[in-house]
Amino acid sequence: MARLKDIAERVGVSISTVSRAISNDTSRPVSEDTKQRIREAALELGYKLQEPMQTARDNGTEIKRIVCIVPQLLMDDHPYFSKVLAGFHEKMEELGQPPAIVRTCEEVSDAERLRLMLKETGAQGLVAISWYDQELFELIQQEGVAIMGVSLNDESLTVPVVDCDRVLSARSAVRHLIDQGHKRIAFIGGPAYSNQMESEERYVGYKFAILEANLELRKDWIMNTGWNVDRSFSHMNDLLGKLPKAEWPTAVFCASDMLAIPAMRAVIENGGTIPGDIAIVGMDNIDVAQYTTPPLTSVSVPKHEIGRVAAKSIVDYLDGHFPTATKILLPCSLIIRESSRLDRM
Repeated sequence: MARLKDIAERVGVSISTVSRAISNDTSRPVSEDTKQRIREAALELGYKLQEPMQTARDNGTEIKRIVCIVPQLLMDDHPYFSKVLAGFHEKMEELGQPPAIVRTCEEVSDAERLRLMLKETGAQGLVAISWYDQELFELIQQEGVAIMGVSLNDESLTVPVVDCDRVLSARSAVRHLIDQGHKRIAFIGGPAYSNQMESEERYVGYKFAILEANLELRKDWIMNTGWNVDRSFSHMNDLLGKLPKAEWPTAVFCASDMLAIPAMRAVIENGGTIPGDIAIVGMDNIDVAQYTTPPLTSVSVPKHEIGRVAAKSIVDYLDGHFPTATKILLPCSLIIRESSRLDRM
């Protein structure tokens, strides 16, 4: 079945533009020419264009106006979040609901902009995808709009959440490296929504596994990239460049595949081999992970299913099915490939 991403690629516009055109978002309308091209591409690709409002009414379904807020960095072609959004849109269509309106968090960065967006869209529910702002969350709730977090699992949150168990997943990934005989294991990642690395789930899982195995937790091997791929390369490059090869970490757990790939390049450019000198494990299992050299071991996160479950959950939440904030954590699985598997004779 065709997805919004497929239509966006055919027309040469963003997924958010396709979403606005199909949902007839009047608060940020799409030009008639672009809208027509999107409709034509949708029909060519077999995307079912329907009038969700009318369809829902015909089925006796109560209409839900949902807004998804996503950081600009994660929009459109991001290999993780584009699949989450695709799953969300797909499930909304199955439920006979209008497509969600997509906004970037930069567009609602202050109280005035946020209030205007909520008024223009008539939002009943808001899905915050990897975005958190305590003051704005409180404002949203004051406005009577339900909030659900996606890829936003934090113990301090008091809103429903759909995500995966990143602590357990990171722990299992590091245990895999330990089972391969590694004792010097580094970490590449970024901070949590509090801007503190200590509370970030993947770091917590990494730290748990290291201490559980009575291994050394070296601060100089914990690389905070701020989720920037260029910093992943530079931090790894700097670490390896200042140490003799005999003192390198023998393995690295990366909090995302997007950070793992530049780290792999840094190893190669410093004359190392993977996994001979340094084994590497990533997280998310994005499509390109299987095509790196060597293929990247990664934690497979059910990205598409997270989006689908989030759509069903926000609709159910608005219908009053959840009396209290629920947390739904979907299971992950470790996909072992050559980047961490060293066959020893």
